Amino acid sequence: MLKCLIVDDEMPAREELKYQLEDFSNIDIVDMAKNGLEAIEMNNKYKPDIIFLDIQMPKINGIDVAEKILISAHTPLIVFVTAYDDFAIKAFEVNAIDYLLKPVLKDRLTQALNKVEKVLGNEKEYEGKLKKLLGDLKLNKEQGVNKICSYKNETLVPIDPEDIIYATIENRNTIIITKEERYVYSEPLSNLEKKLQKNNFFRSHRSFLINLDYIEAIEPWFNSTYQIQMKNIKEKMPVSRSQVKEFKMIMDIN
Repeated sequence: MLKCLIVDDEMPAREELKYQLEDFSNIDIVDMAKNGLEAIEMNNKYKPDIIFLDIQMPKINGIDVAEKILISAHTPLIVFVTAYDDFAIKAFEVNAIDYLLKPVLKDRLTQALNKVEKVLGNEKEYEGKLKKLLGDLKLNKEQGVNKICSYKNETLVPIDPEDIIYATIENRNTIIITKEERYVYSEPLSNLEKKLQKNNFFRSHRSFLINLDYIEAIEPWFNSTYQIQMKNIKEKMPVSRSQVKEFKMIMDIN
């Protein structure tokens, strides 16, 4: 019996895959995760033989989850579930156990499980191929935005994302802080977060969006939270309790 974990942020997709897997007598579905953090925790808890892993998930995508799992104490076989482009699919064909395109078809699921059984017992070779796959996918990953336009003295100024130290909310306005200047951004902080999600930014608190590249020091704070000392500024950024778990995973804090 093969222990199986399903990971997908969309409940209908999780339930549909679960429904199809229940037809296979050699599959035991131990649980289902709705995000990357849950997937990592459940991998450590259940130690599944197989993970069906969705790639396009918010905050922590499937590629990042796979990287974390690859260096964890338990590395299962991973079948990616994706709607990626032809380049990425070629990488899957060469280096992954298998990939499934949504909507998942029963015959493709059968083929994937057959491949899993062939790889069992040769996990070391698989782990090497998985590392290569993740590297290829990183190279093909969608790039972040090139500029963020904000106001300074009623003039619209283009800002390089790498120059932004952090953004915050002041008097209901979104304020962008760089080493030299302060800018007023015309949209909510949540909109700025979405635009910068591929530029190494992290929402440490509901009122703060920080550039991880500017972190200078991380200080333990009350209630198992943290304060962050950023480069080039005196103010310290808070990490809220709701964001601590994700922050620790991103920064590899044990």
